[in-house]
Amino acid sequence: MRKRIGIFGGSFDPPHKGHVEICRHLLVKNDVDEIWAVPCFMHPYNKVMAPFKDRVMMCKFAFEEFGGRVIISDAEKKMGDVSYTINTIEHFTERYPEYKFYFIVGSDTAKDAAKWKDSEKINSLIQLIRVPRGPDSLIPDISSTDVRNCIKNGKSFKELVTRQVAVYIVTHGLYS
Repeated sequence: MRKRIGIFGGSFDPPHKGHVEICRHLLVKNDVDEIWAVPCFMHPYNKVMAPFKDRVMMCKFAFEEFGGRVIISDAEKKMGDVSYTINTIEHFTERYPEYKFYFIVGSDTAKDAAKWKDSEKINSLIQLIRVPRGPDSLIPDISSTDVRNCIKNGKSFKELVTRQVAVYIVTHGLYS
């Protein structure tokens, strides 16, 4: 049987406990063998983000508890240009034909999947794994925007991110 890889793309600006629990949920349920977390390099909507290197490091800290089962990929930086989902999927499926890929998406984002660039092609190349999000989900209802807003407003954010991510944010002066 081919190894099952979940591609988990996102801004991860910053990665929070919701992201961590999505990984835990999929790995515990055995939906995938491994998850490749892929921080966005250049957002398609010109969203301003923390520097890529900082987001990659925070992902390493956020997902370190999973050992080698969650791998942080800088593929979108290596590809350069705008980070469209279709390009990332083609990048991995062409380079690693021996793996079976899935694209991990929160149910909140899945509702907009039809609007993604080349959405029909995405659906022909890869199966989406929809993870329930929101107040009725087992996944904590947290967004990166929530974390950034707490920091900007001087409120505690440490319960929203892992300890290592909180330390990184503070020591690097991010989002303040």
